[in-house]
Amino acid sequence: MSLCVALNNPSNFVIIAGDGRISKGGVIVRDDRRKMTKLTEHISIFISGAQDYCEQLRSMVAAQVNERTCIQELGLIVQKASIEVQERFEEDYPDYLEVMPGFGALATVIAYYDKTTNESGALEFCVTDGFRPNDSRDSILKVRGVEREKVFAYMGSQFDPSNIIEGVFGTFKYINSQTDDVGGTITLHVISAKGTDAYEWRTSNES
Repeated sequence: MSLCVALNNPSNFVIIAGDGRISKGGVIVRDDRRKMTKLTEHISIFISGAQDYCEQLRSMVAAQVNERTCIQELGLIVQKASIEVQERFEEDYPDYLEVMPGFGALATVIAYYDKTTNESGALEFCVTDGFRPNDSRDSILKVRGVEREKVFAYMGSQFDPSNIIEGVFGTFKYINSQTDDVGGTITLHVISAKGTDAYEWRTSNES
């Protein structure tokens, strides 16, 4: 399971953060999975789900995106690649889909700063709508993954906007104390006109 949080401060910066924990059947497999990737100085992508297929998507997108890629083109690249990877998953695991019809092998969030318009924002992709890029440039808080309601509740009552980075890490610390599904290396990117600042924090082994 995974958790991804994205916060947008319109036209200023966007923050995206996610954990690195991989667990199967309630057992922690590893804590340092690279789910976040800086595609360019102004674009970061977080992919979770069926890990082998996440890596396929990551490689496909990274090979096609550069600083000249516009946000609209980026969305189409990720949509096309996501459909292709999802189809591979469905071919490889048809029995799985009989048990969980409509299962998405990929959950993807992209944070970006669009230098052509001087706007920051986030793109979301979900299997339920054919991985159509959902683009948000308003003031937003997006949460994908486990314990969404607890994230919203915690950030609504405990979050300090004047210490936003610490606040996001504090949110992951809190969720880690509630479930072992989220944890390990927490990666956070702040993306603005000047580029990407990256931060990391690791949850304690003792939740």
